[in-house]
Amino acid sequence: MKRLIELDFLRGILLLMMVVNHSPSSLRRFTDQPIGFFTTAEAFVFVSAFLAGLLFRKRIDKNGFDAARSSTIHRAGRIYCAHLLTLAFAFLVGSFLLSYLPGLRTLFEQYLRNPPAAIGASMLLAFQPPLLDVLPMYILFSFLTPLVFWSAGKWGWKTVIFGSLFIWLIAQFRVRDLLVTATKDLSYINPGPFDVLAWQFLWVSGLFCGQRLCEKQAALPLPKPLPPILILLALAFFAWRLLTVSTVPLPTNQAWLLDKWHLGPLRLLNFLATGWVLSKALGHLKRWETVLQPFSLIGRNMLPVFSSQIGLSMLLIGIISSSESVEPFSSVLVIGQLITAFLLALFFEWAKQKKRPLIELGKRVGVGAFRRVGVGA
Repeated sequence: MKRLIELDFLRGILLLMMVVNHSPSSLRRFTDQPIGFFTTAEAFVFVSAFLAGLLFRKRIDKNGFDAARSSTIHRAGRIYCAHLLTLAFAFLVGSFLLSYLPGLRTLFEQYLRNPPAAIGASMLLAFQPPLLDVLPMYILFSFLTPLVFWSAGKWGWKTVIFGSLFIWLIAQFRVRDLLVTATKDLSYINPGPFDVLAWQFLWVSGLFCGQRLCEKQAALPLPKPLPPILILLALAFFAWRLLTVSTVPLPTNQAWLLDKWHLGPLRLLNFLATGWVLSKALGHLKRWETVLQPFSLIGRNMLPVFSSQIGLSMLLIGIISSSESVEPFSSVLVIGQLITAFLLALFFEWAKQKKRPLIELGKRVGVGAFRRVGVGA
């Protein structure tokens, strides 16, 4: 399948913004909710789901549902392996560098209470230290993707979307918080801040839009009066966000409407409206393919670069928190980390190019062996 350059570029930009957001530096003011009341996390989940839906539909059309399901589960397994490697690095850092980087103690405070239990629970995705809470959600949603497509094939996408919306609505009553409260005394249980009952709606919506694009239909069909309304909504949210940054703080009684972890109603509306507007501009990025190639490389190698950057972010937090000087020291370190993202993407791309001829050679040798066996029989 031909790669979508605009989505690779978008994923690359999102990863770089997430790197900055994970750092205790003043650069965060430029990347934390820059165009509305939503973060890179919402965009990352939706774009990942969009690509997952696009690929799943293509594989169904080409090889059938079973092949698509097998490929998706294999992909989820790869993400899980990346998660385990990231955890292993994190726990090693927490164990051996804590005395040198006391700033890490905040990140690993809960882990240090009972390390063996925390390690076991983290392998079951029941313990998610800070910075390690995005991949578990990605893994869970990837495993659920075949079920979503099976349900859509049986009852239709309209039923699936409304069912997902109903689960999101239930999540707004803080059902998940009851579980978290019930397990607060267990140091090895930490499901992370994201309410998956709410965030699953973004994933299901992304799957729907992705498979629609594969069918060469509008990703999100809208009635004629709705597009200008969405544009006005996006502009209104952007203006409101600028006001909250410069002069007017967000009223406390409105905070739940824009809650990040439970994906509050206004936050969801803000993301969908702004996301639709931005999607109309993405198609024009193809003419800048050469200029944007460094960012596209990061997007093409999202998983290994993301996992590597999580480890670097932990070290950076430990260094900055343990240092007496903050700025401009912290910003210089973050910029250096951003440069490593480009270098890592370049390395992983080179590794893939080197590996591809070996895979093709292995396939040819395998086919030749089978043919010889058939002739001998």
